[in-house]
Amino acid sequence: MSILHITLDGQASVDSNRFIQTFDSRSASYSSTELSHEAQASQQPHSLIRNSTMSANQPGVSDTRSTKPVSFVLYPVHDTKATARPCIVVLPGGGYHHLAEHEGAPIARWLNGLGIHAAVLHYHTQSDYTEQAESDVKETGHNAVQAPTMETASDADSVSPTKTQAHLIESIEPNLLIEQVEAALQAAQQQRPEIGWKVLPDQIGLIGFSAGGHLAAMTATLGAIRPHLLMLAYPVITMSEPYTHQGSRQHLLGDSYRAEHICQYSPDCQVDERTPPTFIWSSADDASVPVQNSLSMAGALTAAGIEHELHVFEQGRHGLGLAEGHPYCGAWTDLAASWLQRHGYVDETVLANSASASASASASASASDKYTNAQVHIPAKSETLFPAIHIAGDSTAAIKGATEKPMSGWGEYLASYMQPDIIIHNHAINGRSTRSFIAEGRLQYIADQLQAGDYLFIQFGHNDSKIEDPARYADPEQAYPNFLRQYIDTVRGKGAFPVLLTSVSRRLYLENGQLDPRALGAYPEAMRAVASETDTPLVDLFQCSQQVYRELGEKESAYLFMHLRAGAHPNYPDGISDNTHFSEQGAQRIAGLAADAIRQHAQLQELAKLLLPERDPSTANSY
Repeated sequence: MSILHITLDGQASVDSNRFIQTFDSRSASYSSTELSHEAQASQQPHSLIRNSTMSANQPGVSDTRSTKPVSFVLYPVHDTKATARPCIVVLPGGGYHHLAEHEGAPIARWLNGLGIHAAVLHYHTQSDYTEQAESDVKETGHNAVQAPTMETASDADSVSPTKTQAHLIESIEPNLLIEQVEAALQAAQQQRPEIGWKVLPDQIGLIGFSAGGHLAAMTATLGAIRPHLLMLAYPVITMSEPYTHQGSRQHLLGDSYRAEHICQYSPDCQVDERTPPTFIWSSADDASVPVQNSLSMAGALTAAGIEHELHVFEQGRHGLGLAEGHPYCGAWTDLAASWLQRHGYVDETVLANSASASASASASASASDKYTNAQVHIPAKSETLFPAIHIAGDSTAAIKGATEKPMSGWGEYLASYMQPDIIIHNHAINGRSTRSFIAEGRLQYIADQLQAGDYLFIQFGHNDSKIEDPARYADPEQAYPNFLRQYIDTVRGKGAFPVLLTSVSRRLYLENGQLDPRALGAYPEAMRAVASETDTPLVDLFQCSQQVYRELGEKESAYLFMHLRAGAHPNYPDGISDNTHFSEQGAQRIAGLAADAIRQHAQLQELAKLLLPERDPSTANSY
């Protein structure tokens, strides 16, 4: 095995004479590994490692730098003829906080199936800064970056991680990320016949998911080196309110960005005649990155006369990746393959073979079930491998619209803990109680959708206590337990599984500084009694959330809730101080508590199998 060391200033040094590569780019060091013949034959991906020093000259000025290598993993299409092929570089999402694994290698493998070489770029994220900063703390005993005060978090239009979570806040230099993508586009063009990597140099594309879509779009509109073709999946586009993704903007620009950075790093403001043909897809009900991001990008492309194709699916959720098994969004890969074929990236015979295989797999479905009016295949229940999860609840779990953000419901973030194929239907709605939810026909609507083996999460209590409103009030002694039994019986009557969740606690403190153990009155205990009586699994979010508030303390726990100063956010011009409804970070944390409780619950082990491997809740769904 020989190692090639490359400096991205046009210089290269190598310890064998097999091949030499040069780049015309910024100053940084690059190394690639030439694999042994055994490794080459195994058809495994091949890694290129780039060592890059992060610049401190950035919008949110800071002097902590990351020296973590940037890896660039090649996924060549292996054939005996070693045919020259197009290549597409993949940028996973993750809110510039981390990288979502299901938006990396699986996408590359899908592209390989279309006969396209693929490469996944593991660009720097906020987590790389944090790791470096924590390492510096260990070595020097000093924090390079201080966690913000409550006032700083408000000024940032979103709530930031707290010192008790051991997060060191750091923004990223956007231009350096663009340079990393430019270097990847150049590296992708280099011919490596020894691993079957023969590339058509005028067919180098870029695909990005969520925040990775933002980075891809920035490169395609701002980069000195641009892709020949662009694909965006549920992309973050705008940095402006009210449609920006708060987490992505916070991690990319930090707290101290200037006004001009908003437009500068919003790709819809930067589209020009050099922007390549673009494919975009999103879902109309995306609660994390509003569909307006995709619509705005499409509008800018139209105004500039750039060829593009936009698909907005009626239902879906954020972060679906390939969306395999999803009844609506799962069609995006076929639509994208057809678009790639029209642009010369996919051979017509490959597309025909793919369509034939797809048709064969769905041949068992009845003709009446096969297509919607839009001619998109809807899988029958027997075709799907996983149960669906439904949520019935109130505003603490509900999806929030763009005009309510950054307020968030924990149900919006549960999907980030589940396997990508799991479909979550969040029926929770603001202001509802067990009584009003049933009276409005919402339970019956869910029942009509339930299939045997599905789950219904039931979380009510906040609005049941409103004695002044007879349309919602349900006393905890009789009415509330009876309504819960009605939910349970309805779900079981469909062969599905009810799961009771006590309401998350309000952040209420007594005069002695202690949390109020009866912040929701008798309702949590009433639900526990019904769970015991009916042998229904119980996730005690009230108890779990109170424990988190205790650990954080009165001041730091405020970061989990909606606390914004006047003028800090256009949705709340007068400010807000709300100890019931969650910030994005708070909703993520509660969703993590629910996932942890499911993982540990003896009655929910089948459901626990649908969860992703356990990880730090603070990294949840930062798309």
